[in-house]
Amino acid sequence: MSFSYKRFATKTIKVGNLLLGGNEPIRVQSMANTSTHDVEASVQQAISMIKAGAELVRYTVVDERDANALHDIKQKLVAQGYNTPIVADVHFNPNLADIVAQWVDKVRINPGNYLERRATFKQLTFTDEEYNAELQKLRERLTSFLNICSQHNTAVRIGTNHGSLSDRIMSRYGDTPAGMVEATMEFLRICKELNFNNVAVSLKSSNTVVMVQAYRLLAKQMQEENLSFPLHLGVTEAGSGTEGIIKSSVGIGTLMIDGLGDTIRVSLTGAPESEIAPAKELVEHINSLKNINLQYNDSLAYSPYTFTSRAIGNHQQFAKPIVVADITTEQQISPDTFRNLGFDVDEKTMSITGNKQTPDVVYLGSLDSLISELASGTKLNEIELLVDSKMWVKGCNATPLFSLANYLTAKYKSNKSNWVMVSLPDLTDNVIKMLKNDPTVVVVACSRYQCPTFEQRAIINKLILNNINLPVVISNIYKEDNEQRFQIHAASDSGLFFIDGLANGLWISNFGNMNARTITDTSFTILQASRARYTKTEYISCPSCGRTLYDIERAVNEVKRATSHLIGLKIAVMGCIVNGPGEMADADYGYVGAGPKKVNLYKGKTLVRRGVDEDVAPTELLKMIEEDLKK
Repeated sequence: MSFSYKRFATKTIKVGNLLLGGNEPIRVQSMANTSTHDVEASVQQAISMIKAGAELVRYTVVDERDANALHDIKQKLVAQGYNTPIVADVHFNPNLADIVAQWVDKVRINPGNYLERRATFKQLTFTDEEYNAELQKLRERLTSFLNICSQHNTAVRIGTNHGSLSDRIMSRYGDTPAGMVEATMEFLRICKELNFNNVAVSLKSSNTVVMVQAYRLLAKQMQEENLSFPLHLGVTEAGSGTEGIIKSSVGIGTLMIDGLGDTIRVSLTGAPESEIAPAKELVEHINSLKNINLQYNDSLAYSPYTFTSRAIGNHQQFAKPIVVADITTEQQISPDTFRNLGFDVDEKTMSITGNKQTPDVVYLGSLDSLISELASGTKLNEIELLVDSKMWVKGCNATPLFSLANYLTAKYKSNKSNWVMVSLPDLTDNVIKMLKNDPTVVVVACSRYQCPTFEQRAIINKLILNNINLPVVISNIYKEDNEQRFQIHAASDSGLFFIDGLANGLWISNFGNMNARTITDTSFTILQASRARYTKTEYISCPSCGRTLYDIERAVNEVKRATSHLIGLKIAVMGCIVNGPGEMADADYGYVGAGPKKVNLYKGKTLVRRGVDEDVAPTELLKMIEEDLKK
């Protein structure tokens, strides 16, 4: 059976002069971080975003002054020839949503705080009567708002955030993807009752696993209830720089490979226009999926709206996903090659020692002299060497890598571990039988295609269907000179395997102009973004908007400098109270905007220090963490 990529079917809506959803292109958008009532600054920032390629521009609306300013911003942009749709982002105050709906192109409202207050994280109980009474209040208030939107042809985004679910939803569904979906569906059902169809939907989280589960559950639920609203994808509070781009690519890319998504935002702490290039690159990469046409059963390659995992046998090496470094692309191999990967190399004692941030396996290919030297006299600590099977001899201090054909005919094999490269056509009945009876095999899932995900997913699903619990290493090969482009492609191609618990190792090779350390760091960052393996401090930071009243970009950089050595900790740096306390709920420590140049410091969900001056807050945060570590 032929397989080809297909998008989740949604209806087309109109946002100003822009069509969104259906067969329209996947749209790219961003959000201003100016004070909305500063009209001139907000107009200029919109122009910067539009010139960078933004197809929608969003502004926060904190008060009536912001709401009225949006009218002026819209007029000034149109007067200068910019007709890009303007979106208002409203929290806590439905009256503000009523106002801006009269002149913007779309209004985003958040089910968690549209009418109800954000959850207090206390366990509350609601009787059925109380629960339904709250729903009736919501129906009445939302109806009034949607009537205004209908009169002015204004689109609506129902934008649910993991960090701002209400106490009512939390009381029945908990802090879960199911809770996010139900909070969203309550609003969508009302839209359906009123025949209001100009709606887009988002379910964002800083946790990529939660985010992916929520969107998949929503897609399934919408299908069951005969709804087809366009989906806006994003990982909220993704962070800054490389980490933020990779985390967004993992979460958004996983869903887009499933066919979900009609518009995206790559949320990065920094200038809004900097979000556009990575978002456009991600869309372009996903669009290349349309060219893939494989011959096999659809269910093997394309299994959206599900969350699965697979077990492996007694392979202690794969207790956590491993990272493979390929040094065959290096121009010159020396002890410095290993030092550059983070290893401690002692040439006097001929030892190479790894740590939490060094690759678990180093692939040497067929580098004759290096294999002879390392495989004989060198002491290897927490490092495994992988060599081509033709270079491997019995008793060699390394693991052999075979093509499937060579493995089937090999006279000598390791009695411990044999890595075997497998593509989908290789999995004949005879090969399946061999794999079932050979516990030494590590399956290296390979693909012949530019975007390898579908073939690799099909390989893994075929192993699952045949009850084969061997470890699987995802092997992807690129030829990129541009670091950001490489990271976006690698993260979107491989992230889903670790979000879904389907693979046990990641091996990324790049034959462009890039050093092995960059490639290896990308692998570790993908695993951390997928919540599969933690090897560094994780920073959850929002992109900021008009609600942020302190210099968050500076704060993120200072917090990173002060805490980057604290491997495994999750630290949140949040702009304001809207999503801050919620999205940082699973962080170990939080740094949340409290007012002009003031922040609150949290330990978990507990507020520890209130109103700390931004100039000393990073130092105070570090002191707080260090005091806890001493206990």
